[in-house]
Amino acid sequence: MSYHPALTGRAFGQFSDLLRGRPDAYAALAARLTRLVDEPWDAWPVQPGDGEPEFRETQFGEHGILSFRVNDETETLIIFNILWAG
Repeated sequence: MSYHPALTGRAFGQFSDLLRGRPDAYAALAARLTRLVDEPWDAWPVQPGDGEPEFRETQFGEHGILSFRVNDETETLIIFNILWAG
């Protein structure tokens, strides 16, 4: 089973910025997402609220953090923050 990534709000703009201005960061993000769609639980858990879906974070490249929520029902990785500090 493969999940599909979906960008929300701020993450869409952050993704566009990497795509246009940081090809190295974009390549690292793409490589990490390629692995995550097949193994969405291979990321650090972030303390969720009561009854909420699991939130996860993972590193990409040397300086990136990707924050997302796994939705098992729709098989979607809902990406809500992409941080590149490099």
